[in-house]
Amino acid sequence: MKTLISLIIAWIPGVLFAIPNSVFGPVLFSKSPLNGQDLTPQLTASGLWSGKNELPGEWQDESKVAEAEISYLLARPKFLGEEVVLLRATKRGGQLVSIDATFADAGSFFGYFDEEMPDNLSRRATLKEIEARTAKRQAEFSELYTKALDSLREQLAASGDGRPKTAKIGHTRTLRSEVQDFRAGDLTFRLLASDQRLIRVTVTRSSELPKSWLEPSIEALKPRERLGWLQETVRKDPDGSISIGDLKPIPQGYKPYCGINSLAMTARHFGLHIDEDWLAAAGGFKNTGSAQGSEILSLYPAVAAEAGFALDRSSRFEESKVHRALESGFPVIVWRRFSHDRDQLHTEFAKQYADDPAAVLPDPTQTAERESWPDDSAPLHASVLTGYHPERREFLFLESWSGRDTPRRMRAEEMAATAYLTFVFHP
Repeated sequence: MKTLISLIIAWIPGVLFAIPNSVFGPVLFSKSPLNGQDLTPQLTASGLWSGKNELPGEWQDESKVAEAEISYLLARPKFLGEEVVLLRATKRGGQLVSIDATFADAGSFFGYFDEEMPDNLSRRATLKEIEARTAKRQAEFSELYTKALDSLREQLAASGDGRPKTAKIGHTRTLRSEVQDFRAGDLTFRLLASDQRLIRVTVTRSSELPKSWLEPSIEALKPRERLGWLQETVRKDPDGSISIGDLKPIPQGYKPYCGINSLAMTARHFGLHIDEDWLAAAGGFKNTGSAQGSEILSLYPAVAAEAGFALDRSSRFEESKVHRALESGFPVIVWRRFSHDRDQLHTEFAKQYADDPAAVLPDPTQTAERESWPDDSAPLHASVLTGYHPERREFLFLESWSGRDTPRRMRAEEMAATAYLTFVFHP
């Protein structure tokens, strides 16, 4: 019954958590000559890990985790004989640190459930059709997942030096993961398999296996030093805005992931090597194309704890409290009511403001302006607040959408009126 209810909620227009967008990503449509090629020899060559050889293909910068730079390959190759959904590389000081190969990802496979239904179906028949289609997709993914996992285990066992070792990474119960380490000489292949959600192999030097999600340089800092490091990310812009300068969106794609992409963006700012796909697996996302039924709220305090911080969650948007967090280098995540019309307005205003810093948003005291704000019937969306302008009473915010690297602005009055939940991280 819970599954059926989730499907019903996911299908009813206006109730989806997160807003679908058309950013499928350059990987999916890449015409790279590496598509379909097995890159195992190139990615395990000693010359690559010594710095003598370069990574094959074209790579797109994604974000940074402290000193570590993350990028992804603009291709869909094979690795260890299996097709890769996404290939990421992490470098530190220009030196390759690790390669992450994702082989099965339920978020990418299921996307949003927004399929068209025949007009002549009754509500009962429509619900049955939704359930049937979802069950078919679940069976397809289960088969893909099982075949890929069995093949990878066989490949890794054959190439490894003896039996794999079981290890655990992460400190909190929510984000702690059991992994299998297959050592092959100077390299170790770490297999992370989250039941029916995610299969990932991380390749790294055997001498540098991480024991936590934190970037080593950040983990080594004392609590006070870590706060000082965050404070250094805060800047005062020429226009008078106070902002955190190093946050970068993680493209959401066509997944119901705005709540966890926003959290992943914040986690990386804190120095955590955690991405949205692992968060979805850890948060119990269901393979239905919806965030309904997941334990997403448990992820937020878990990320804070993994980074050594605390978190306050409130249904009230307290402007002064948000200011203090931002001034200290702590991004604030807001779940808010969303409107495509308002989104368009804020997008256009960002362009206008870039050309004319004297431009202003519509007056929030005007009745017509307030009536244009989304009400309680509007769908939920998550945004990351990265700064504010004290005199203009504007908040700067980023979305989990590609092409939105420059923060947009919203009046404090609109933010307070449309915020549903506010997540404030603090020491």
